[in-house]
Amino acid sequence: MTHKGLSLLALTSLAFFSASSARAHIIIEDMQGRAGYNEMLTLIVPHGCGGDPTTAIRLKVPEGIKFAVPHAGDGWDVEIKKRKTDKPMMREGRPITEVVDEIVWSGNTLPSDQIGLFKFMAGLPSTPGKVLYFKTIQVCGEKQDRWVDTHDDDEEYWRVWLHKTPAPFAVLVEPDKPQLGVDMETLREAREEMTATQ
Repeated sequence: MTHKGLSLLALTSLAFFSASSARAHIIIEDMQGRAGYNEMLTLIVPHGCGGDPTTAIRLKVPEGIKFAVPHAGDGWDVEIKKRKTDKPMMREGRPITEVVDEIVWSGNTLPSDQIGLFKFMAGLPSTPGKVLYFKTIQVCGEKQDRWVDTHDDDEEYWRVWLHKTPAPFAVLVEPDKPQLGVDMETLREAREEMTATQ
């Protein structure tokens, strides 16, 4: 179950059959990610702009994500745009001052009656309960649909569905174990012990 007792199934139903519109919305698959994990996320595009096919997808990477690596495939060209960070962030023990700001898939056509899957790996923040909004611009030739509406209260994030063009989102959940099976401090100590015995 997710916040406020809404199940994942109920949230998915809201995404595809919102009270404000009968048409489907662009969403992040499962609408959740494990806090602190390097997680593979999938942006689901279930339709075009009205009857027009999708010709490009522009996804804004939210603050707090240390890295984002898009999947290149299915005939799409991928462009990565970066931004400077306000202050250095640590990644794998090293400070970084530049992160991915936007991922652009273009150079192909997705018919309006077919579902498109746009995958990327992201280094998620270690803050369970936080909601990350991936503002998305769907380009259909000369037309655009801007899926950019958000909700400020993470506890009632479901209210984003009350907006006409809700941004795709992922709720960060507490993982049941570290991604590598142990925490990084234990792994570091084990490496030092192994090195000392060699």
